[in-house]
Amino acid sequence: MSAPRTARDRVRDEVTKEIVGVARDHLAHEGAAALSLRAIARDLQMAPSALYRYFDGRDALLSALILEAYTSLAEQAERAADAAPTTAGDGERWLAVPRAMRSWALGRPHEWGLIFGSPVPGYRAPEATIVPYARLAAALVRPVRDALRAGRLSPGVTTAPPTPLDAALAPVREALLPGASTMTVLRTLQGWSTLIGIIDLELFGHWHNAVLDPDLLFEETIRDAARWIGLRH
Repeated sequence: MSAPRTARDRVRDEVTKEIVGVARDHLAHEGAAALSLRAIARDLQMAPSALYRYFDGRDALLSALILEAYTSLAEQAERAADAAPTTAGDGERWLAVPRAMRSWALGRPHEWGLIFGSPVPGYRAPEATIVPYARLAAALVRPVRDALRAGRLSPGVTTAPPTPLDAALAPVREALLPGASTMTVLRTLQGWSTLIGIIDLELFGHWHNAVLDPDLLFEETIRDAARWIGLRH
């Protein structure tokens, strides 16, 4: 049984949340590379030295923002996966998480950019992001795992010819798709890459004056991804 939290602990948590909230606003207006603890302290009417009692530098604050963003996105993806009707086809269930991810990205574009956009120069994300990232991936592949276990993947996808990719994709297979063929793992990863890419292209303005209906393009793309993986609608 954990020790009860003290009043000091609760105050520290509240101040930490307030700092992260202001940092999120700065991220939206100035970008990750320009994030400044001094500017955040000024907005909070705190001395910079006081802020350093909560975060020991810009990178620590960036890590908190990234971890929060990953966790929020993973939670939304898991809720979408949980809400997908079990009576629907595997392909229809697959659509739920990509839609949830796009919705999250459109509502929080700067945080999406922080985790799936250009890397911040000189910054390396902490290993703590592995857990929420894995949760996100697990929510996405849930219909693939179910179809694989039930033998419902389309013919030709479950059979894998010998390939040098076997070893390269082994960590993904072991973590997310145990027992899957290399072809299934490959196509699932290609679906994941396509999903991240199409959200990036829309979010960062690359469809401007080129794609007149991003909603329609997104829907057709994720449906094609489901078919490519071998999921039946």
